[in-house]
Amino acid sequence: LKSFFQGEPDAEKMSRWRGTFSALARESVNPLFDEGVHDILAYLQKSSLEDLQHEYYKLFTDPFTDMGLPTTASYYLDGRNHDKTLVNLRSFLMEVEIARNEGVTETEDSLTVMLDIMTRLIEREDQQNKEAMQKAQEELLSKYLFPFSAGISEAAENNEFASFYRTCFRFFRGYLELEKGLTGSVAYPS
Repeated sequence: LKSFFQGEPDAEKMSRWRGTFSALARESVNPLFDEGVHDILAYLQKSSLEDLQHEYYKLFTDPFTDMGLPTTASYYLDGRNHDKTLVNLRSFLMEVEIARNEGVTETEDSLTVMLDIMTRLIEREDQQNKEAMQKAQEELLSKYLFPFSAGISEAAENNEFASFYRTCFRFFRGYLELEKGLTGSVAYPS
């Protein structure tokens, strides 16, 4: 999932995505996740690498468009980047003792960093109190990832440049539903 947003697509990524989504298409996980898998696979089969690169550029890199998609939670939850959501997330990270890695240039509330945070919390289930790590995962999901995914998905649905990435954000929401089920947590907005 993170590889969709971590740099422009290239031939290696596209090949890896095709293989991964072909394998995932043979499984059934949950309706939203499965729909996202099939939609992404269909896009990967019909789209060229150049199409995906152009879309990525227009949505995430082009400094001269007003149709870009910001990838920070603050933007969707607070209406601008670097606001209270970022401050609150940094406080949360201090509580769960997770520090940003050296060399990471994105803010903690960026999509790729939040996915890294979730991964780290899952990894720490084996190393620390499982209940505390699951509670932290639930908090990350409910306060940051779910509201962020709703905002960015809506923005992608209304963005004329988003085609493949609109589908990626639907898949992202399916992934979050899967994580919600794995943590056994309360209902989140969908």
